[in-house]
Amino acid sequence: MQDKFRLTEVWCEFALLFIFGAFYVAAMPLPQESRQFPQLLAVASLAMTAIALVMGFARKGTGRREIAGVDDTELTVLDADARRARRKRYYQAWAIILVSTGVGLLGGFLFSALCLFSGFALFFGSRQKLARGMIIGVAMTIVVYLVFGVVMGVPLLEGLLT
Repeated sequence: MQDKFRLTEVWCEFALLFIFGAFYVAAMPLPQESRQFPQLLAVASLAMTAIALVMGFARKGTGRREIAGVDDTELTVLDADARRARRKRYYQAWAIILVSTGVGLLGGFLFSALCLFSGFALFFGSRQKLARGMIIGVAMTIVVYLVFGVVMGVPLLEGLLT
């Protein structure tokens, strides 16, 4: 048990708990409508960090095994084709992000989310699962609209052209 307190991961999780708790408290003086979103994010982040901390303590003896397993790693050198493929994926991801940001600026955040989810499904999903990826993208956009547009009243369709 004492070995787990020596892990950097545990101390980072405690720091995150403190930071998210401070964010929750910092939103208290705001008006009711303005503080809902920051407090919702803080509570969700607090819960996920607390779950990660509990799961870390529930594991038995992982610290010593992880450190002992370092010698068994194998160094791999990437060839030119692998580096080119990684660079291509990197630029495609940035292109999707920039295009969806531009679409969001013109048509609102909801269109940006749809473009982002659909773009990643199109470029990074397999061809056999393209329809599934697009359906998930549309479903995620609907969830974003319901949570932010309907529940919280955030205007998601306000852009330069709308």
